[in-house]
Amino acid sequence: MATSFPRDARILRFNPRAPQGYEGRRQDLLWPVLAYRVGVPVSPRAEQMDLFQRAVFGVLLHGVNDPRQIADILHLHPDLVRIVKDFLVERDLIDQDDIVKPDAERRYREARFDLGQRPDGFTTGYVFQDPFSGLLLPRLIETLETADFTVRENGFPEVQRGERVSRPYVESLPSEKPTPPRAADVMRAFDSSRKAQKGRWELDEDEGTEARFLSRVKRVNFIEQEPEVMYLSTFIFGQGLSGWEVADPFGLPTSPLTALAHKRLAKSKGLRSRVQRLAEEGTEEREASRDPVEEALVDLQHRFGPQVEDHPLLQTLLDTELATAEFRAAPASQRQRRARQALVATRSLIEHLLREVRSRHSTAGAERQLIDRDALYNLRRIEAAADALSFAVPLPPTLTSVKAADVYWMANREQSAKLRPLLVGILLSASAHADHPFRAVARSAPHFLQKFDEVLGWCAEAAHMGPTPADLTGLVEPAVDYIYQVTNLLLAVASPAVTPAEPTFRVAPEPQDVDFDDLEL
Repeated sequence: MATSFPRDARILRFNPRAPQGYEGRRQDLLWPVLAYRVGVPVSPRAEQMDLFQRAVFGVLLHGVNDPRQIADILHLHPDLVRIVKDFLVERDLIDQDDIVKPDAERRYREARFDLGQRPDGFTTGYVFQDPFSGLLLPRLIETLETADFTVRENGFPEVQRGERVSRPYVESLPSEKPTPPRAADVMRAFDSSRKAQKGRWELDEDEGTEARFLSRVKRVNFIEQEPEVMYLSTFIFGQGLSGWEVADPFGLPTSPLTALAHKRLAKSKGLRSRVQRLAEEGTEEREASRDPVEEALVDLQHRFGPQVEDHPLLQTLLDTELATAEFRAAPASQRQRRARQALVATRSLIEHLLREVRSRHSTAGAERQLIDRDALYNLRRIEAAADALSFAVPLPPTLTSVKAADVYWMANREQSAKLRPLLVGILLSASAHADHPFRAVARSAPHFLQKFDEVLGWCAEAAHMGPTPADLTGLVEPAVDYIYQVTNLLLAVASPAVTPAEPTFRVAPEPQDVDFDDLEL
């Protein structure tokens, strides 16, 4: 750690906690972060509509959708009507053809509105960047909560919380700071923070307020160029080097700091020493010889070659390999839970894989080949696209029944939560690219789409909240093995991704907890 802890630094103390029922050992930790203060315009809540929006929507309910006709009825300018209609499309009340969507009328009747409501408010918040990897933590904090501390003569801090005084281990800052994030990177952190809010241990009044704030963030207007160094107060817990985690500093069930700290372990003797103290007496020497991340990297090198460290999906591959290794080493009483976690990690790998293919071969406009609410036409069109590439047909109903609206959002936006619509969007656009990897895959594996859809179904069983519907332990090995093969197929033959002019940032991955899920396949 540093020679002396900075006396003017801020230690952030929210509510870190271990999983319910955990009573093992723990070591207090202060993790440094670079805090950026951001200015955020906040749109009104989604259920609010102003007078113009309600008036235009009311006319649309009566079947009148021409802007000039609506303008004549309401005595408004046609351009204003078009702006309001764009808003209604964005709020998912009407589609691109001005057709009122199902359930939209009920939402309209129940909506609240205020003639004095400003279209945009303004607030500030903080996002945090890991100084070692440059990744943004998927957390947005509107209000900082600081802890009282004193610095002893030897330069080590003591943190006070009520009557308790702790002497945490402090991970020292690197000598160089990473490149500051951009507004788009911060928005991705916001989106991840929204998802993480759904997995809280509990939702009290203050946490509900924060979740509502996150749901209204639409863009970032300002980011301070010079961050402030702060320290997140948390703790590590578990059993030695093979099974330790970092409690989320913000009180959520899982923490992105776990993966970041595991990567830091090889370069930080102090952190390794603290982790080793978690082990029972006599096990330190045995555990010290094992580094799960290094072992996972070696296994990936056997799969993907010695250049795996330059693989575009390295972090997600590591997460999948680590989760699979934990499943293999789990005792019988924990195998079902570990299987679920491994399949959730596999799903995340699939999502990143499809996103990588989409980034290399544009899918924009793929939804134009489909017709909204015409299931039979869409089925024939999707199977025709597959047959044209020499894939085996018929395709599974779960693929051919995807909604045109979902394909639109997955093909034209950065979202990737719905994997089957994303897969269909890639399929429909493949014929437009002479070097598309689906062409080579179809020749070598005609039943690729059927098998891929089956693996998606396995991951869906694991990812969705609720009791596990079936024994998942027999699905982990075939699912991981198959997705590794698919990753090699899709990325080995694809053209290299174009290197962006500016540095590309990623948000630290949010670990999937077995007790919640906010994704839909």
